[in-house]
Amino acid sequence: MDPTLLTLAGTAGTSLVTLLAAEGWQQTRDGVVTVWRRFRPQAVEEVERELEASRTAVLDAGEGDGTDPAGRLEGQWVGRFAALLGEHPEAADELRDLVEEWRRRAADGQEIRGDVRMEARAEGNGRVYQAGRDQHITER
Repeated sequence: MDPTLLTLAGTAGTSLVTLLAAEGWQQTRDGVVTVWRRFRPQAVEEVERELEASRTAVLDAGEGDGTDPAGRLEGQWVGRFAALLGEHPEAADELRDLVEEWRRRAADGQEIRGDVRMEARAEGNGRVYQAGRDQHITER
């Protein structure tokens, strides 16, 4: 395999694992699924399941179950991207664009926009404060 494709697979795999627990996960996930749908449509359902399983593993690790699956997941995703590029080198442009989009958002500090659903209930003298981003409350 072309070394530049291997490098791209490595970058994509590492970037994806970094974004597994990030805000805007749905857009990241959709980008990966779109690439698979175009070049390996028969494997889309499997990739969707693996993305969700990977995300769950990272979120569970964040809750302190003592394991850190990031290294294992990076290896798996680098392998998946490498296999895709080995079979379909023409997918490199789309994958490169996807990784560049991820980099741009991270460099700009730009949040990924998506649907937000918030629910709250206050009883008695309770108060509820909700925000989709920064919130500053000064009580007097």
